[in-house]
Amino acid sequence: MATRNEFEHRQSTQRRLCRSKLSSEFGPNLHYPADGNFTVWDAKQTEVESACRVEPSNPQDVSKILSILVDHWCRFAVKGGGHARNPDDSVSVGGVTVDMHLMRSIQVAPHRKTVNLGSGHVLYTMYHGLEAFNLTTIGGRVADVGLGGYALGGGISNLSPKYGLAVDNILEYEIVLPNATIVHASEHHNPDLYFALRGGMNNFGIVTRYTMRAVPQKYILGGDKTYSSIQKDKIANEAFDLTTTWKNDTDMAFSYGYSYDQASDQLSLSFTHAYTQPVLHPAPFTRLEKIPYKSSTVRIDRMSNLSLEGASHTPSGSRNLFATMTYHPSADMDRRIMEIMAEEIQPIKHVAGFFPNVIFQPLYEGAIRAGHERGGNALGIKADGPLTICLLTVMWSDRQDDDAVNAFVQKWIQRVQAATVQAGSHHHWLYINYAYHQQDPFSGYGQHNKQRLIDVQKAIDQRGVFTSRGLCRGYFKLQ
Repeated sequence: MATRNEFEHRQSTQRRLCRSKLSSEFGPNLHYPADGNFTVWDAKQTEVESACRVEPSNPQDVSKILSILVDHWCRFAVKGGGHARNPDDSVSVGGVTVDMHLMRSIQVAPHRKTVNLGSGHVLYTMYHGLEAFNLTTIGGRVADVGLGGYALGGGISNLSPKYGLAVDNILEYEIVLPNATIVHASEHHNPDLYFALRGGMNNFGIVTRYTMRAVPQKYILGGDKTYSSIQKDKIANEAFDLTTTWKNDTDMAFSYGYSYDQASDQLSLSFTHAYTQPVLHPAPFTRLEKIPYKSSTVRIDRMSNLSLEGASHTPSGSRNLFATMTYHPSADMDRRIMEIMAEEIQPIKHVAGFFPNVIFQPLYEGAIRAGHERGGNALGIKADGPLTICLLTVMWSDRQDDDAVNAFVQKWIQRVQAATVQAGSHHHWLYINYAYHQQDPFSGYGQHNKQRLIDVQKAIDQRGVFTSRGLCRGYFKLQ
């Protein structure tokens, strides 16, 4: 049996051989840690050092890279936008980081109903590129989030009330499988793989292109208003009304947050407006507009500019954690969750750079129904009415506070889950893009869907390249 030193020496030798092969194949598109031309969002990932980083330009490059990595059994991670929160998610720990940022093609079909998008886009470049055609597609609210991670996990959008989640508006995937073959998956071609990619994350290969629904779009209503914490009861009531009474106005979307500001030692609220028509005062927000606010950026604007505003709320350079919970809409539950956060922050308010925010947003019935079209997605969401998706985000500065912040997040999860269960409003599904690394979102997909995902993975990845014991271990793994 090999000793630990022998095993590590063998691994080191394999990495050197892998780097040498990648260097001979990709030359100037291979980079080393000292190059200093690489940025990611989360500080925990900036502390990670990969053996090297390689930048493919097309699917054939990705195929060649994956073949080299598997041949040398070299660990790797795939970076789209680099907006993940944990080492190995999009920056490899000691292995190779496959950086997709050169793959940002945009090809609008002649009929203007679909668009082919390279998987290296971030949401800003996607929006900005499509605006030249007065088109958009189903994307998120934060400019520097990568299309790849966003779309593979579900993809909540301001357009979701009308069209569904991003996964339900992807008509075809181009993907490099673990054996380095390039294949396409759609409703009628490789349907099992198509199902799996609609929510199964990075467990099946490296996606290189998405064919997505294109939507005519110029300007929309967007922006934020901020409020004193004394308005939280009114805001929670209005959010419930918008989630239930106004659910049939599919141009309307919103989210609102309750956050702590360390400098002022105050809690406050913000409300993100969205109306996908250029209407400054749409009917659903009439009562909301009567609530006194502190500041406003609400305006008619392009989606690309609004996404930049979204990114400004969570700038790069901090340490970040997310956690999530889903429940049936209730203003009382929203208020209870705000109370839980206010209580739990008290012992760690001193943590440097500490900024917690709990965000509430609806998932309407129309979006849930869309998840059952074209063979259905993998998410397994079943509900007879709208749901509320709650997201806890936490930013802080120093590694020495990691344990304290993680303990805070874990306590928040425990208390919020207990509160929703006790109230009879708990829903088992968890949005994987918002989940804490100790949560189990795949179980929330339902046993049948989870097993189907595992079966698809076993069929196409017999060596376990994209499993927790394989080469691409980051993010949530099926095995």
